[in-house]
Amino acid sequence: MPLAVLLGLFACSDDDGSTPPVDGGARDAGARDASPVDAASERDAEPTRDASTTGWLRDRYPGDEGLADDPAVLFHDDFESGWGRWDAPTADTAHLFLETGDAHAGERFLRATVTHDQLLEDEYISASPRAAFPRRVDEMYWRLHVRFVGVAPNPHHWIRVAAGTEAFRSSGLANTVPDGDEGFWFDFDANLDDSFQFYTYWHAMRSGRCNDGSATPGCAGDQGTTYYYGNVFRPAAEENRFERDEWTCVELAARANPVGTSEGALSAWIDDRPIGEFAPGTPIGTWLRATFHPGGCEFSACTEPVPFEGFDFRTSDDVRFKEIFLDAYYERGSWEARRDRMRELGLDPGEESTIHYDDVVVATERIGCRL
Repeated sequence: MPLAVLLGLFACSDDDGSTPPVDGGARDAGARDASPVDAASERDAEPTRDASTTGWLRDRYPGDEGLADDPAVLFHDDFESGWGRWDAPTADTAHLFLETGDAHAGERFLRATVTHDQLLEDEYISASPRAAFPRRVDEMYWRLHVRFVGVAPNPHHWIRVAAGTEAFRSSGLANTVPDGDEGFWFDFDANLDDSFQFYTYWHAMRSGRCNDGSATPGCAGDQGTTYYYGNVFRPAAEENRFERDEWTCVELAARANPVGTSEGALSAWIDDRPIGEFAPGTPIGTWLRATFHPGGCEFSACTEPVPFEGFDFRTSDDVRFKEIFLDAYYERGSWEARRDRMRELGLDPGEESTIHYDDVVVATERIGCRL
């Protein structure tokens, strides 16, 4: 039986909010690398581009040749030239290594490895290159090729996109509701069953305290304490799976809302196949506490499914997408819990978690997988 199927049989059930989620730690508490200060605001102006061009970026630039010079591209790294394109780090670290051989394309790729022994010494570890965009934008696409190596626990949280004003540098803070005129962010996390989900913080996010997402004492399903952890949006498509030890192409899209509307959106593709879009009117599903369940849910507190309302991400036009974190963030407790659950399945997880990255591109239009 394929590993993904085995893990799916034992995956976390959809959270009915009966207990607060486990979260926090160094990354979420702000001990990660600080975001760099943005350059002057005049860089935020959109570039002009040739209106005659058609198709995704990869169609115009086979093999990504010349793609980095397209005015729509905000960031590109195929790791062939070594460190230098990321704001930090600028060299190998205890957890990040540039490697040669068996890359997705070319000769080099980035390896992120965190071991159990390292987590015994440091409870929270974030292996996270970060890069600020040369200009902030209202819509963005992020493509990367990734390989999760071996049978091992996935990160507590994975890659992150931050939006904000020039001064905003607070993405990644757990149990925090950001101000709508300052910033918002989302992670794209890898679950125990090797599927993905969005984990999102914004000013209108829901609390896990009450069934209806409010934080009103005495509400239906009152947990007795108020907490605001990332709201969960897990694409329901069957294609929302990845195979370990194989290169997988992941592409994300995010759109900020025009102020005063809920027209913000999040979308994802795996190997160019759409796996989920969360936008006004789609999908049809049910909110329960801090999770939106596509298709509805079966807990006693679930209501009838309705179309998703979209995201009211921001209350100021000055809040724009500004930075990515190629993060693999681990917590000792969750790593050990995931390892133990895998062992209960009869699997033999290793003592380290390794992820490979290659061909990373951020742009203002659809990119597509490198072929």
